[in-house]
Amino acid sequence: MQAQSKKHAHLIHNPKAGDRECTKSEIVKTVTGCGFTCTYASIKAEHWDRLDPHTTLVVVAGGDGTVRQVMKKMLARTMLDRRLAIALLPIGTANNFAKALDIGSGVAALGSAIKGWTPRPVDIGAVGNLPDASFFLESIGWGMLPKLMKAMEATASTSLATAQQELEMALAKLIEIAGRFKPKSGTVIIDGKLYEGDYLFVEVLNTSSVGPNLRLAPHANPSDGKFSVALLEAGQREAFIDYVQRYGRAAGRGEAHPADLPWQLIEAEQVIVRSQSRLIHVDDELFTSPKGRPVTVEIRAGIVDVLV
Repeated sequence: MQAQSKKHAHLIHNPKAGDRECTKSEIVKTVTGCGFTCTYASIKAEHWDRLDPHTTLVVVAGGDGTVRQVMKKMLARTMLDRRLAIALLPIGTANNFAKALDIGSGVAALGSAIKGWTPRPVDIGAVGNLPDASFFLESIGWGMLPKLMKAMEATASTSLATAQQELEMALAKLIEIAGRFKPKSGTVIIDGKLYEGDYLFVEVLNTSSVGPNLRLAPHANPSDGKFSVALLEAGQREAFIDYVQRYGRAAGRGEAHPADLPWQLIEAEQVIVRSQSRLIHVDDELFTSPKGRPVTVEIRAGIVDVLV
């Protein structure tokens, strides 16, 4: 597939993301060096999502939160709008979504992806019965992971020098939470099959990793039309803590993980979760589910094109 004749890119940049290793001018120079005209918009400014009518490519320079903000706008476009390709420059802390697509870091990798122009259709998770949350890119979950995210929100990380230090801190906090977290009873219906138990977490994943690069579904593929559902029961607590201590810090470095995971992992297209735990994370955002209401999750296959 070739880029269209009128090649205009809309660059959306989070200037505060990650360790700030890429400047605005470097990114713009990379995009224009690929033969595009380029409009720059900071995600922190008003009207960052206003697109030139000739736009064929949206470049997202930021972390997972920035990618989610942009995708929310892209998914709100109508069927009559031009389908746009998306290129990612991962400069956040975890970059779980970009890593799931094997997208490299740095402006050289961005330039190669744009010049190669190989769009990969990517799946999205559609969420129902959860006010203010309609989709996810990475994962939706109940239990320990939302607890971790809430704890990290309350922890000032401005003194941390690097993104890696922030990931290390999050994994240490996760081990602490895992040691004392009270299991929550729940029912999970996966493609019509019922699972019941007292769970430390229930995670429905579109990508292999969640939060601080914690790899819960090593073989997850965000383009295969399937979710991976991870269920960690109360009796697997110590095995999970051991896993995080042994392998948690390896997730971001691509090191090998054990074949046998200390939680159940099930493929799915549709999932219904009713949990005693009402705090839910949707990617990196936290929500509270209405009491007693089950949350539904369905796959939407291949609806976003990402250059890889």
